[in-house]
Amino acid sequence: MKKIIILLLFTALNTAFAQNGKVYLKSKFNVGKNNTYIYEPPQGVVIEDNAKANVLYVTSYDFSNDLISLKKDGKRYEFTTKVPDSARVLMVSIDDLHKIADNNKDQGYVVLLKTQNDIELGKSMMNQISMRNYANHFLNLKLDTKPENIIAEYDAVFAKYPKLREDKGAVNYLYLKKSLNAEQGQKDLMAFASKCIEKNTEEYLTLAYNVSQGGNKPEETEKLGKEISARYPTGQLERTFFIRNFYDQANKTEAAIKESMNAYKAKFKDFSPDDLRAFDRALQTAYLENGEYEKAVALEPNLKNASDLYNNYAWGKSGGDLTSPVKNLDFVVKISERSMYLLEQRKNESYYPGYNDSFNMFADTYALLLYKQGKYAEAFKYQSGVKDKNGLDSGGKDRYLGMMDKVKSKDEVKAYIDDEISKGNTSRVFLAKLKEIYIEKKLPLEEYNAIEQKTNVVAKENKNKDLIQRFGSANAIDFTLKNLDGKETKLSDYKGKVVVLDFWATWCGPCKASFPKMQNLVTKYKGKDVAFLFINTWENGKEEDIFKKVSSYIVDKKFDFNVVFDSKAEVVTNYKVNGIPTRVVIDKNGTILAYDYSNTDIAAIIDEQLK
Repeated sequence: MKKIIILLLFTALNTAFAQNGKVYLKSKFNVGKNNTYIYEPPQGVVIEDNAKANVLYVTSYDFSNDLISLKKDGKRYEFTTKVPDSARVLMVSIDDLHKIADNNKDQGYVVLLKTQNDIELGKSMMNQISMRNYANHFLNLKLDTKPENIIAEYDAVFAKYPKLREDKGAVNYLYLKKSLNAEQGQKDLMAFASKCIEKNTEEYLTLAYNVSQGGNKPEETEKLGKEISARYPTGQLERTFFIRNFYDQANKTEAAIKESMNAYKAKFKDFSPDDLRAFDRALQTAYLENGEYEKAVALEPNLKNASDLYNNYAWGKSGGDLTSPVKNLDFVVKISERSMYLLEQRKNESYYPGYNDSFNMFADTYALLLYKQGKYAEAFKYQSGVKDKNGLDSGGKDRYLGMMDKVKSKDEVKAYIDDEISKGNTSRVFLAKLKEIYIEKKLPLEEYNAIEQKTNVVAKENKNKDLIQRFGSANAIDFTLKNLDGKETKLSDYKGKVVVLDFWATWCGPCKASFPKMQNLVTKYKGKDVAFLFINTWENGKEEDIFKKVSSYIVDKKFDFNVVFDSKAEVVTNYKVNGIPTRVVIDKNGTILAYDYSNTDIAAIIDEQLK
């Protein structure tokens, strides 16, 4: 299973709470050096010997979440860590092997690092306001994420420190306001970019460039980018351009990746392991594609969460269903198994708040691959583990049923299907298996027919409810985008056909891993009343560069796709897409039939519409 999570940098952290315990600096904060922090547990809270501090910081360009050992000092504890010079705030929870020992009643502990004067204090408070979603995700906190409440917190800071409205940290506030009022928010962002240019420093010019990329003056933005690169040839923006160009290179070999990495080192000289991580990830991918297991394992210390990369690779190769063949199956299984091993290893080191989510994704992948090896009992064991953690999506439930059918009796399979249907959960796979059981056991088919009719009605009602909740209507939102030939393509022109929208980007590994399967569908329905629109979105760079990159990729891979370009990210926004790949199936009358991120049986939906 592959799930893509988007963490927005313009979110906030509520400071209006009392910290029952305490986390604070042992002495004055020393920039760029190791600093020691004191943790005083609340009265009555027992801290085990194996407990660690789960520490989070977020900067303009990076974030980090690390577990740091605690050293007992009487009734207090100490931990020591070094953070980047630009870090202003630490968020902390205390974890042991089995649980969160103390996270200040789901609010976390806050340490402001830079408070030497009013301006520095205000900037640290704004940095703190930008950490909410990160803290909720990585520290398992439960902080309010309502934009209007977060905006109010920023306003309170600005009321005390009005000059900070022009500080770089205010950009997060402006993006939040844009989420509530797009037109006015965009105007405010462009005005902010102009003020950044007036400050005429590398940091603010780079910020102006980044903000301006969302505007309607691409020529001016491009010119600004070139000026910044010329003035600061080893600066942050030039590093970004270097990495972006590296990502755009096709068919990265081990030699080519190492050559680019060495060129990066030679040009920028002052770099960190984080700076080189893009190259290490590319190397890891190259090793996996070449079947070089030992090289991949040796590279793990250079990566953050190599287990995620392993699972992404294995899921991309799995086919996503029980029937698609897998090339080099034994090797792919080995990689999936490695992702499970690393996950358990991390869990055994200390409590991992994201363990259940990761287990559900990794075990779902591993179970599917074991099934394809014919190891049905083991596959069912892992898929059952996902079920026990409430991690089965609709596709996962179909796979669970298929695995169960291999190792359990027909009565047990029927009982599971009946239970899911009673909860309002069903699918074509469930109904097909149930009908098969009715026929095999000579049960009355009129009873099955009644169940099928009822479940189809309930499924349709639930689907309409979900779509109306998401969009306000089940009607597909019309749009006009240019295709690879530069011609305008309008969704409403396909009325009378079933339409499949596939949102994707060239940087999205799971998107590209799904394309061979999508090509099979395109080929299968060629000449029929079915249209596929592959909506390229969320790309970085100039439109003409994106066009060349996308066109080259599609041609090189020999995909017969009708690609259209969502250059302004308007369609992806209108369709409420928050992760890719996302696929939307629309019927001949323009009504949305399916909308999700998993491997929905698109063919079954299309076939039903073509009857």
